[in-house]
Amino acid sequence: MAVRRTTSRQRAASQLAPHPRVREQAMREKPMREKPMADIIATSLEEDIVLGRRHPRERLIEQDLCDRFNTHRGDVRLALFELEKKGIVQRIPNRGAIVRDLTPKEVMEIYAVREELEVMAVRILPFPVVPARLAELEKIQERHAAAIDNDDMLTVFYANLDFHQTLFELCGNACLIEAIKTLEQKVYGIRFYANALPEALARARRDHNDMIEALRGSRRDELIKLTRQHLKPSPQAYIRAYERRFGGAGATK
Repeated sequence: MAVRRTTSRQRAASQLAPHPRVREQAMREKPMREKPMADIIATSLEEDIVLGRRHPRERLIEQDLCDRFNTHRGDVRLALFELEKKGIVQRIPNRGAIVRDLTPKEVMEIYAVREELEVMAVRILPFPVVPARLAELEKIQERHAAAIDNDDMLTVFYANLDFHQTLFELCGNACLIEAIKTLEQKVYGIRFYANALPEALARARRDHNDMIEALRGSRRDELIKLTRQHLKPSPQAYIRAYERRFGGAGATK
């Protein structure tokens, strides 16, 4: 499912080092040299998939990964196991691991549940939202907007995650927050298809700003409407690309 990208994005996609956000988090937790190699491999593969460097059904060959990360198969297998738990990678007996491809039906089912969970979160979050939390969201959105302007798709991805995690944390329901995060991880691999479209990025930027203003004004109905519409572009872009590549047979796998 090749999607046309700009030259600058192609240059960005060729950089295989962990993203600065990952490095900063690792340094806060422990020195980078002490971070488990399996975690480094898992993060790098996850970013490859998010950026469209690896595509649905592409094989993840253990020896190639050992060579790339200068490590042994145990680390690679542990990394693949962690990605399989998230629903990003699929391991097939006697064939090895592949980037998981979600069928259009699976994508629509996941997004139907995501929509209801995310709407539930914004429906129960208490108003008014304290200024400090609004300021936090504004700061994250500034980072998201700057990344769009700089064509930095990996920071766009991470800033978008931060924005929505911070938003849904306002509901205060730990079980609901965890359920939203789990489903969000399952569709990491489809984000690339919408992020490749400038109009989708512009819409995401507008939606985030409008969500902040709806929170500021305690306008719950508007926030619910924005939450629903914000989820539409990613599955639509992925399904179009999926059907172009695999056709009707692939779509009903």
